[in-house]
Amino acid sequence: MKYSHCYPSIHEILFKPLLIFTALLGVYLQAKLDGGFFCTNVYLYFTIFSNTGTAIVFFIFLIFEIAERINKKTYLKPFMFTIKYMFTAALSITLVVSASLLAPFKDMAYLFSVKNLTVHIFAPLIAVLDFIIFDKHFKIKWYMPFLGLALPAVYSALTILLSIRGIHYSNGTIYPYYFFNWRELGWWTFSKSCLGVGWWLIIIGFVSLILSSTLIFIKEAVTK
Repeated sequence: MKYSHCYPSIHEILFKPLLIFTALLGVYLQAKLDGGFFCTNVYLYFTIFSNTGTAIVFFIFLIFEIAERINKKTYLKPFMFTIKYMFTAALSITLVVSASLLAPFKDMAYLFSVKNLTVHIFAPLIAVLDFIIFDKHFKIKWYMPFLGLALPAVYSALTILLSIRGIHYSNGTIYPYYFFNWRELGWWTFSKSCLGVGWWLIIIGFVSLILSSTLIFIKEAVTK
């Protein structure tokens, strides 16, 4: 799709502060329980990382979109839309993984709390809608679904390296989520009661690829 002089609409611009507020509110409320907003270990969780990263990207887009609308000039570049898509894909993975793998272990009070709904439900949905409805200058390439897998893959690799080094998270363990607990689960354990970390990584990677591919499929259908 050719990058044309189609400047951001008011609705497109207003979506940005909505996401920024929702994501940062959730991050603040989560961090408040885990050592504070400025505790670095808090940001080692994928939920916090993806919400914070998406909020930063959306803030940058907000500034450029306002400038484009005022000055009638193009500032946002195609690669910036690709980065935005990568964070949107990461945030959508946060929604699905939290709902399917983490929610069953949480009580109802937490599931319906503002701190959970903002970072796991509302922010991901806003980001996905923003990507699908707007982002007219996003260029669809065959490899885009794999780019959507990039951030979860890098995060998983770093998380495992940190756990091997013995870095502790705010939950007091060396792993942020139970499916990264290689000491108890092992790497390639396969039984009715236990799956090794390696299998979990394959499952999550496959789900991530499906989600990022679905985002591209819907975006392509809407664009046409």
